[in-house]
Amino acid sequence: MPRILPLALTILATPAAGQSAPPLTDLQIVAVTSASQAERIAPGQNATARRHSGPVTLVVRGKGIGRARMLRLNGAPAAPPSTTRALCGAAVTAGACRPGEVTTGVETTYHLGALPPGTIVTVQDMSANLPAQTLTAEITID
Repeated sequence: MPRILPLALTILATPAAGQSAPPLTDLQIVAVTSASQAERIAPGQNATARRHSGPVTLVVRGKGIGRARMLRLNGAPAAPPSTTRALCGAAVTAGACRPGEVTTGVETTYHLGALPPGTIVTVQDMSANLPAQTLTAEITID
């Protein structure tokens, strides 16, 4: 029995080979949905094209890996419920991840609840590796 313990410690002490995270190079709000509407958000679009009512859901896509994502509603920090899924492959595609494949991005869906018209939603994230780069995406929900 004492012989197994040193072997186990040797195995656990072996460093794992790993890859560094891809740098965060893009952060976009890609969709806004509500009880009344659903719309895709184009790059550079700074306001929803449709009027949203009821609970609002915001989908944010990051190309690369961040380490300090923050969401603000009208400038105030918020921590709404959210779900995150890995994006993989050169096209940073949802559902393309296979076991052992490197994650190339992250998609986060925020469940914001009902928002008054004109609410400004800002998402900010910082690259997980150096040099640290901070990216911001913002949209006004009408």
